[in-house]
Amino acid sequence: MGMEGLKNTLPDLHSAGVSDKELFKTKPEDLSLEEANNLEEGLRIKKFKEGYKRIEKSSWPVVTNFNDYKFRAHSIGHIMSGIPKPLTTNQEEEYNVLLLRHKGEGKALTLKQIEKLGDYSKRKNRKPFLTDGAKTYLEKLVFQEITGRKKDITAKYLDKGIQVEEKSITLYSEVTGQLFLKNQERKENEYFSGECDNAEEKIRDIKSSWEYETFPIREREIPSKIYGWQLDVYMDLWDFKESELIYCLVDTPYKLISDELRRMDWKYNIFNSEGNVRNDSIDLVVETVCNLIFTEKGLEEFCEQSESVRLEWFIGVFKEIPEEIRIKVFSHNYCTKRNQQLKTMAKLARDYMNSLIEQLGEGILKFQNTA
Repeated sequence: MGMEGLKNTLPDLHSAGVSDKELFKTKPEDLSLEEANNLEEGLRIKKFKEGYKRIEKSSWPVVTNFNDYKFRAHSIGHIMSGIPKPLTTNQEEEYNVLLLRHKGEGKALTLKQIEKLGDYSKRKNRKPFLTDGAKTYLEKLVFQEITGRKKDITAKYLDKGIQVEEKSITLYSEVTGQLFLKNQERKENEYFSGECDNAEEKIRDIKSSWEYETFPIREREIPSKIYGWQLDVYMDLWDFKESELIYCLVDTPYKLISDELRRMDWKYNIFNSEGNVRNDSIDLVVETVCNLIFTEKGLEEFCEQSESVRLEWFIGVFKEIPEEIRIKVFSHNYCTKRNQQLKTMAKLARDYMNSLIEQLGEGILKFQNTA
């Protein structure tokens, strides 16, 4: 087919009513290289002229309210700080005794005891509320949803967690003697959405510690309340009554260790002009690497790849940490009261997000409709 024939078969690229489907009626195999290049250039010009007209407005999510907004499991903890702290067991017992005496049973209350009873009563009847921190977090969420823009958090701790996720699951499987597979299903309900790491008979969520010092080997309770609420959401989504938060200590990837050494160089000048570790910085480098690598195999592989760190520096210093103590499991069971608190706070959060939409007024709707 010659160029003249090709022109007759192709639609007019400058016609405003031409659809993309019409542009591709000609089969690629029927075109010569020159003809294909001409067609490609024509398409490029057409797309450039159309610009934003090619974006269908219906594809842009116009947010008018947050009545059905679903909070992600990993973020729900940011709005839960307004849950009133319950009385301790001893305080509850003291409250009941004071209440009975106030009703006329036993000795009359002293002024100090009356004040204490009033304080306990306020704490028991205090309603959940959104703290200033929770409101700030929700304000950020609203603008993310409206503008379609957000900044993903990037940090060395998160980078490692993502990169070694499979290794951590494997370590847990080896220690327990049971094969666990990464969950691939994401669930959502009326209030929440989430994807846990494992959902075989119970919820399991795995956290990979950045270094030995951040591994909670001595902790008896879940180190972060945010993680506890996260497990509560997963149990609600999967309808399970048991969950585990599993901390794993696995070798840090080579690139992340190298990045850490570069950061140390900016602060402590550990490398000389040739890129080698200064003699007076070797101990610091060894200490850093030992906090990030926990197996002999991992150390050997790192030193083989590194151009500046030598394996002989670790002789008599490095000790491999057994698998059994590189796992820390925290059990966390379902609680009806906590589950209700989650949904109460979700409702409060939605109401606050809706109030922000009202405050923004018509301007934000115009922005969304012209996007």
